[in-house]
Amino acid sequence: MTFCLLSSSLTMVMGVHAMNHGRRKAAVGWILATMACGAAFVVLHLTEWLNLIHNEHVTPFSNEWGVPLFGGTFFALTGLHMTHVIIGLIYLGIIAFAVGRGKFKAEDVEVSGLYWHFVDLVWMFIFPLVYLMSVNLKG
Repeated sequence: MTFCLLSSSLTMVMGVHAMNHGRRKAAVGWILATMACGAAFVVLHLTEWLNLIHNEHVTPFSNEWGVPLFGGTFFALTGLHMTHVIIGLIYLGIIAFAVGRGKFKAEDVEVSGLYWHFVDLVWMFIFPLVYLMSVNLKG
């Protein structure tokens, strides 16, 4: 999941760069690549959620590890982040469509890139807090 988001930041930078150089078609392609990475993140995250719920018996209200707040914290933090990723995907879709039709300028693509980078940056805080600091729960 982290690789998907880091890759999406690179593709977004490439999209902004292409748009700044007047290459609309390339910018649309890079934005679509960014969206593909973001969609892969969401699919992987949902797969992880389903695995936790069905195989590990972790829910927002309970888990078998005896750590009562883990499920609620995990699903709240990752769910809120995933919601913002989905909003970003919709936003990028609108930007890509409009750029392809010649309606938006380079500044519009750059602003959408700032949103996307912020969402990625937030994941860089969530990942160590949720995944690395809770590694001893099962053991």
